[in-house]
This record gives sequence, C-alpha cells and structure tokens, in this order.
Amino acid sequence: MRAVVLIKQVPDVRAESVRLREDGTIDRAAAPAITNPADLHALEAGLQIADGVCVLSMGPRQAEESLREALALGAGRAILLCDRAFAGSDTWATANALAAAVANLGEFDVVLCGISALDGETGQVGPQVAARLGIPQATGCEAIDVEGGSLVVRRIVEGGFERLRLPLPSLVTVAETGFEPRYATLPDRRRAAAAEIELLSAQDLGLGPDRVGLEASPTKVAHMSPVPVAHTDCRMIGPDLSYADLATRLLEAGALGAQAATPAEEEGQGEPEFSDAVSSDARVWVVGEVVDSELAVASLELLSKAAALAPRVGGAVGVVLMGEDVDAAAETAFRYGADVAFTATDQHLVPYRCEPHTRVLIEAIRAHAPEMVLFSATTTGRDLAPRVAAGLDTGLAADCIDLRIADWQRRGKTYSGLLHQERPAMSGAVLATCICPETRPQMATVRPGVFAPRRRTPHDAGRVELPVEVAPEDLRVEVLDRSIQHAEVSLYEADVIVAGGAGCDAASWHLVEDLARAIGGRVAASRGAIEAGLAPRALQVGQTGATVAPNLYIACGISGALQHVVGMRRATTVVAVNRNPDAAIFGFADFGIVDDVRSALPKLTDTLGRTGIQPSGV
Repeated sequence: MRAVVLIKQVPDVRAESVRLREDGTIDRAAAPAITNPADLHALEAGLQIADGVCVLSMGPRQAEESLREALALGAGRAILLCDRAFAGSDTWATANALAAAVANLGEFDVVLCGISALDGETGQVGPQVAARLGIPQATGCEAIDVEGGSLVVRRIVEGGFERLRLPLPSLVTVAETGFEPRYATLPDRRRAAAAEIELLSAQDLGLGPDRVGLEASPTKVAHMSPVPVAHTDCRMIGPDLSYADLATRLLEAGALGAQAATPAEEEGQGEPEFSDAVSSDARVWVVGEVVDSELAVASLELLSKAAALAPRVGGAVGVVLMGEDVDAAAETAFRYGADVAFTATDQHLVPYRCEPHTRVLIEAIRAHAPEMVLFSATTTGRDLAPRVAAGLDTGLAADCIDLRIADWQRRGKTYSGLLHQERPAMSGAVLATCICPETRPQMATVRPGVFAPRRRTPHDAGRVELPVEVAPEDLRVEVLDRSIQHAEVSLYEADVIVAGGAGCDAASWHLVEDLARAIGGRVAASRGAIEAGLAPRALQVGQTGATVAPNLYIACGISGALQHVVGMRRATTVVAVNRNPDAAIFGFADFGIVDDVRSALPKLTDTLGRTGIQPSGV
C-alpha cells in the first residue's frame, strides 16, 4: 500500500491573533507556523494503513519544517512544490498543482489529507485533487480499513455516519476524531533534519500561468476585515446576581419558554400551478438536498435567499433535485422560492454518492448555464460542490455566512452584478468577501442556519427533467450502510442549546446532557469536545460545524476561541460557564459563571429546571 499525504504549513491563529496589513491582506508571519493539525491525523492514517508514505506540500522554503516533522513521524519521502508561480493560488489552482505532483510520482494507492486547513477551513482541496486525478473520494472519514484491493471507510454525516467501500486508487480526507497523531522521538527528529527534501517547480510539473497562481485562480478575495470584537457587559454570578436571579433574567428576556420559530409566510393560498417555464430564465440555482423524499431545511433557507438575490441578476430561481422520488421535494421548493425544478430521477442517485451526482449536475449546468449555483454547507454539499467546481473549472467560496449582489472594480474594469460571498477565515478571526469575476457559474456553499426560510405565495412553476447518464466509473464507491439518528429538533432550529467544550471530560459530560434535558434544549459541542471524543462531530458548533441562532446558548467549559464563537454569536442570550475568569467566552456572554462545570452545572440544572417552562417542539 503506497500512500501520498498532502500537508500544509499554516499560521497558528489559535495562539496569536490575526493581523491585517494596511492593504487588507493577512500578515501570516505574525503568528507561528505549524503543520495544519488536521493533516497530522491524515499522516497518522497513512502511517497505519500503508507500507510507504510520501508527504507532499506546496509553499515557500519555510514549509520544509512541516515536511521534516512528517519525516520524523515516519514518512519515507518528502516533496515540496516551491515556486513563485504558485503564489496566490486559490483552492482550484492549488489542487491543479498538487494533483500534477501526485501524478508525477507514478503509481500510488491512496491520497490522504486533512478534512480542512486551519487558515482557510474550505475543505475543497481534497475533493478537487480527486477530481483532477479522476479517482473516487470520501470526505470527513474517522476510520479506514484496508480490505483486499479496496478501502472501507467510516464517513461522518449529519446525525451519524456511513460506511463506504472505495476501490484503489482513491482519495480520503481524514476527520480530526480519528487517527490520533503520534509523537516523534529525538533520534527520529535528528534523522529527519538531515533528510533530503525534493523540490519541484511549476515548470517541472508542466504547469503554466493559466493553471496556477493568483491570476489563474477563479476565486478572488475582494475584501478582508477583522471579526467584530466581543462585547464586555457580561454580568457575573456572585454577590449581586444569584442563580435564582439568573433564572428570572432569562425568563424576562424570553430565553426560556420561547416558542419555536416558524418560517415566515406571505399571504396566499392554494397549490402551485405548473407551466412550461423557460429553464434559461432560472439564473440562480440551488442544489437541493432530498432526505427521505423531503427537502432538507437547509435547502429551504437557501431557496429563500436565492429568491431575494434573483431579481438583482434579472432571472428566476431554479432548484436541482436528484433522487428516486422528488415530487414532494419539488412542491415544497416552489413554496420557498423556486420557479423551476430541475429534476433527475434514477436509482443510482439514492443513496447519495459523489460521482453520479457530480456527473448529472455538471451536465445540467453546462446545458442550462445558470449564473450562480448555491449549495448548503452540509457534509453532502461540502463533498459535492468542490468536485463540481473542479469539473467546471470555476471558483467556489466555502461556508459562507452572507451573500449579496454588487459591482466590483479591478484595474480600471468594472464587473457588474457579482455575487459577493462573505465567509470566515483564519479560524474565524477574519471575514473574507470572495468573488468570482471571470468564470461561470459563480458557486458557493452556505452554512445552514444563517438565513431564515420564508414561505411565499404559490405561483406558476416549471419542471425540467434532467437526463441521467451514469458511467460505470461513477459507481465505483459502494455505500455499505448508513446509521442516522434524526433529532426531533435540529441544532439549526433549536431554541435552547447547551454546548460542552474542552473543559468537560467523560465523567462530567452527562452534566451537559442533564442540563439540556432539564430545560428542553439540544446538546452541542465545541471542536475541543469533539476531538476528545465526548460527542459526535454532527453536534459541533463553530467554523467547521453548525452555525446556530438559538434564544439561549449555554457554553459549558468552552474557552471562546473565535472558530467556535463564529458559529454561535447570533444567539440572543449567552450564558458562559468557565473556571478561568479571563476566558474569552465571557466577552461574548450576557451572563457568566466562574466555576468548574462539575460544580456549576448541577446548580444550573436545579435552578433552571424548576422554572417548569420548556421551549415548544423540543
């Protein structure tokens, strides 16, 4: 088994705050450089399943430090793509270079990489490398087994996991809940310090300026700004505020006993009428996710936003629905903003697999030429969108939290009506506005929970049946089984969320669950709690998890790192529990408790549970 592991050196934005230069670019030298943490999990996976491991990175000569770290951990070969021609590459251009380097190596069995990079958190490079190499992929995997000439992986999805069988060669992105990285010994570090690092340039790989670098990159960063600072009016439990007082304040603020939010509905009755709508009028597309023949809530949110954007680009809204039975999903889509449903029905499209869905979607986009294509940033959307973007040679912005239409000027040229895509970067410390000025369609994945779904008056709607021509190579990945637990109320819809962090442990985690149960809330977790194995990744809130907006968010043992705060800062009321009085989370909280979770949570459970009021629908 021969493995290639893709690693990246990144600034440790967890240790130092991000600094922006006067020109709006990131000062990456302001923070210490480290190997991307997620990539170390991928390296460990390679060392466990493969006989030989080659590590591959792209960056300046300084990135040799990360390659030598990988050699010290057990990799046998290290290659650095180092050339000024690579500077400024977006994920599309980066994938072009890395895929060319992997192909240059010759025979390989598996390509491994982390689920995302600490600085960008896009999760796009892995799937785009797989697309360039023409091999199957599995993203967000926490277990990998070699069985004969194939891999069996456990992939994390919302509410559970699925097991996939992939033929070799294939590409796997590794989640941080699997393959705990090892430590290097001093002799190993000395050996790695003397090892040769192979250098490759763009010319060595046959890559011209149309394939790598800033100018070739379809995605541009139009603007960067620091995330707004935390507020500082947190009221602390103490002599002037008791637990009983806290319960009273929460009740008065409507944080407890709130009614579950329902989608806003415009006036109008009746059913939508179908017509022969012109599909070319649908300039803004939403790729809908069909779950058990129903349209996912995240897709309803995105359709509502698309309906607001479409008039700005002079067109209608299209929804793409793929599965065996999408009639009910189409009817729902028409009530939330869709004007035309592009439907593809085939047995090979259920359950979801990346390659057949990619082929159908690429052919549909080529045939109907939408201006914009939007995906939900779910495990499905994050798996599918990068591969589609690579196949269309267009840009893609990941995990967006806002979308708007505006003009953009560059070098004296005005680009009219561009989709401006705002997304967090650098572990949530920076908001980057991305655009795609030249290539089409403009594409983005959008975090669930950031837009409110709005029902609208039924109207005439069109249906366009998409042809489904699945090639044998599209069916290389086999779905062995899926284990999904659907909650009555998702994190995105929950009125009350109780989240545990690294300040909890296996012995105290039940206190988080007890508090949530007592006040009718949903349990969530920070990245630290996920990595500690306290909760499944599906419960993660933050930059690489869910973005939520509950009436009440109780953060238990959470430090307040920006990558977590970016996922919960839209909460109406925040209560923070942390034994460190200087924890950053108190800067984002309305009420604070300086105490260990083992002591504070039973008191909260007893006091808040005695209110006798619980959010409806939970």
